[in-house]
Amino acid sequence: MLAARDPDAVLVVLPAEQHIADEPGLEACLAALIASSESLAGGIVRRAGAVLIAMTGARLRIAAATVAVAYIAIQGFQEYVFRVIGEPATPAEGLALGAHPLHIARSTAMLAAMFGLVFLYGVIFLQRARERPVLAGFGFLAFLLFGFLEIGLRSVELIWTQLELPAAYARAADPAILDQVAVFEAVQHALYVPLGLAVLIGSALGAWLFATGRALDRVIQAVFVFHVLRNVTRMLTVYVGWPLFPAGAYNTAYFAMTVAFYGPVAYWLIRRSPVAAR
Repeated sequence: MLAARDPDAVLVVLPAEQHIADEPGLEACLAALIASSESLAGGIVRRAGAVLIAMTGARLRIAAATVAVAYIAIQGFQEYVFRVIGEPATPAEGLALGAHPLHIARSTAMLAAMFGLVFLYGVIFLQRARERPVLAGFGFLAFLLFGFLEIGLRSVELIWTQLELPAAYARAADPAILDQVAVFEAVQHALYVPLGLAVLIGSALGAWLFATGRALDRVIQAVFVFHVLRNVTRMLTVYVGWPLFPAGAYNTAYFAMTVAFYGPVAYWLIRRSPVAAR
């Protein structure tokens, strides 16, 4: 019976050890079981397709565009905090400034923003998940790794180096506390290698994923390519020693680069209708 329904599903037929008295009844039962399984599988596929279509819909894209705009605002607030508070002259002053209410608010907002960015990139890659599921999946996984690393680093920075250590140093000015901050900064510097590579790989996959030939998709391609160039030049500067994008120029241009990336992303998310996605 199985061979008649689907020859490719049958690998080998073995003789039964015992005689089956009611072969038509058994066949009817098997047929009902197979039909039920196919119906269930078809229902699951249809529901998964409906969920995927809903997740590429207008409401989700508008929510992601809102996250992009909110992230620009948070980065603008961070820029303001850095300008108002300024740079510390000593490690001890840096530890104290980290506990400033504005810095606490900045770090809290940036930590929350990382969760938003994971959602944002998920929505972006979902737009082509039906057409290129493997490429979209790996692209999102790269940004998911970026999000996990950022959330971990920013959580430790906020709770440990901005809340707990400054309070401990205020009680007793132990130089070992400053050494702990230095250790965290060294670990943070090292972890930005896989973090930067995750963004680099995810951006390259994103540019490839949206090579659709459509005019609107060239917007998201351009910002992903821009992201690739920014990360390549900065990583080569910091970790290889090639002065392609020095710290002074990078810090000066950072907020402008944020607007140049997430502004077009928000525009693309709002304008990319289901018709354009076909």
